[in-house]
Amino acid sequence: MDSQINSTINLSTHPPTLLREIQDRIGGVLVRPSAPLIWSGVITAVMTGVPMVVAIRAAFADLSMDPTKGIDLSGEQAITDLSGLMSDAVVNVFISVSLFLLVALPLSYGAALIGLRAIRGEAPKRSDLFAPYLRLWEFSLFSITLVLAGFIPLLVWIVVAIIASVIMSVVLALGQGDPSGQIVTIMLTVLIVGIPFIFLSVYFQFRLVYAGIAIIDPATGGMGAFPALAKSWRMTRRQNGPLSTVALYATWALIRGTIRGYLVGLFTRGLPEFVALFCGSYDVLADRLRTHEQSSHGSQ
Repeated sequence: MDSQINSTINLSTHPPTLLREIQDRIGGVLVRPSAPLIWSGVITAVMTGVPMVVAIRAAFADLSMDPTKGIDLSGEQAITDLSGLMSDAVVNVFISVSLFLLVALPLSYGAALIGLRAIRGEAPKRSDLFAPYLRLWEFSLFSITLVLAGFIPLLVWIVVAIIASVIMSVVLALGQGDPSGQIVTIMLTVLIVGIPFIFLSVYFQFRLVYAGIAIIDPATGGMGAFPALAKSWRMTRRQNGPLSTVALYATWALIRGTIRGYLVGLFTRGLPEFVALFCGSYDVLADRLRTHEQSSHGSQ
């Protein structure tokens, strides 16, 4: 069965082919982006940027108030200072994740539904932006799964990084080298160890990202969270290369729109094209999967 899915979903094995197919589908709406598509891009940008800004501000709040503030690792107060810092970090992470799950992610997918209707030539509805809240239980299950899929590899990285840093600390301490050089070595070790886990985090989220739009897509007929997650996984099977090309091109679209339009183009061209590429990739891959399923049922 998997081999049948692979051979059907991966109709085009070369990355540019998928991109061209998406461009053919969305080309008409990008000649002059409609107001719904523009608003879809703006809302997506805001919902993506706000949690990031909040997280950065929370992480560096103390340092921004007092740049000279630091932790004396050589003093007796070091453990207390580190504990307080970690507690604040946990609270800040909790706030950022809550904001992401309750506001940013639902409204981002609501904006994506508006964009999806635009590339399909349908008129958006007022309720589209809040569609994830109308399917709150199913969308919540998807949101939690998406966050866990990205967080668990990073959590494993933290555990492995702690073990690796302790081992490196012992080895370097026995060598009695320069303390500043030892710190740099430990930090580099932690970063290098984390590279595979970062890729795993991105990979799992990459494979599940279309489930959110499948849940609220009217064409799916009210699909549940777990069927939507399974659908997204099947849609993206062996599509890492093609979808990576689409993602890179979408990033270039943002940069190109900003440069050509002197920043205003980011909102009138870059963001609409970015959203259209995401919605178009979902639409193309969903059609491929639908064609395969229909042909499979027809042959049985």
